[in-house]
Amino acid sequence: MAVNSLKNFCRTLVWGSVVPWGGRVLAAVPAEPLVINSISVAATNLTFVATFPPGLGQASLEMRPTLADEWQAAETLSVPVVGGRIEFIFPKPDLETALFRLKAAMLIANNSPTNNPTNTTPQVSAEVQFVAVPPLGPDSPNTNEAVFHFQGLVDGSDRITIQRQGALWEHVNWGWPAGAVTVNGSQWNPSEKNFIATTGAVLFLSEAYSLRSPRLEVITGRDVVALERTNDALIVYLDDTSPGAARYDFKIHFPRLPEQLKPLRTSAAATLKITAQIDGSDLLKITAREAVWTHRTWSYPGGVKLNDIAWNVGQTNTLANTGTNTFLPTNVDFGTAKIISRQGRDLATMWADPDALWINFADNPNGADAYALEILFGR
Repeated sequence: MAVNSLKNFCRTLVWGSVVPWGGRVLAAVPAEPLVINSISVAATNLTFVATFPPGLGQASLEMRPTLADEWQAAETLSVPVVGGRIEFIFPKPDLETALFRLKAAMLIANNSPTNNPTNTTPQVSAEVQFVAVPPLGPDSPNTNEAVFHFQGLVDGSDRITIQRQGALWEHVNWGWPAGAVTVNGSQWNPSEKNFIATTGAVLFLSEAYSLRSPRLEVITGRDVVALERTNDALIVYLDDTSPGAARYDFKIHFPRLPEQLKPLRTSAAATLKITAQIDGSDLLKITAREAVWTHRTWSYPGGVKLNDIAWNVGQTNTLANTGTNTFLPTNVDFGTAKIISRQGRDLATMWADPDALWINFADNPNGADAYALEILFGR
């Protein structure tokens, strides 16, 4: 059976409070499903960003402590009729866990002489979960780092965004985790979106620890665990492209911030564009001397190019950065690398060490897809 065919086969708080609209419209959007896009923490409040389709009347933020409890209205909002992406604030619940969803009704014109709109069957968003956990911090007074320890089953693609205020879990492809996952021993139940943060106004990750220079320790994991820096956050990508679920156990070590940051070395200005047809998962390591491609699962990639230099990774997994195959200047400072564009339906990400780049591609859906990653240096 062909590899693609095999992949296709295998992958086959005040309850009831009513308040006037006090949110902030971030952007008007075309008609979309009602959805909670994100949750973040600001002091003792939760900040929600949600997308509302046009033509809604009142919307309710509903809440329940557990899956076994009934939904109850926590707050009522008057939504602008044009809809859009809207931000609103709700007090952080004094609970270890809480589930949230939005409920709203469309407005339609009736046949009355005044032609006033009436409510129709309500729309309901997917639920998100909020979990209160202890802050990340040193395991003992003799430890000079904070640790994020993840344990659980992964099936498909998942993304965790770690910020000072908390961490957001988002499921992307295939099955949700088969059973609960834990972070530092606290249970984090599987769902499409989950948010964990501390109780009260304490930060999840103190300002004393660096978000820019974490260290990843993979204890168990059969496929991709990758980190990516972003503004004031760290993104963790989990991609398990093999059939079924597998156990993942990893730690992210956040060191204490140094007294002074080391100045960047002088770097040549350069751009590196990597393109490939990806089916499965692959790892690319780039240094000033060479590029090394490690194929993990499913079909070997095709159409690989580094700055228009074609590379048959099935024949050789090493491409020397010299002669007609020079893809980067040798005096590039890899510490200045940043992603300026990316293409692909699943994972295309980069991690920069002082002297190397680590690039992960992973394609979980059936078949293959075209991927591209463009990286800028020295600016």
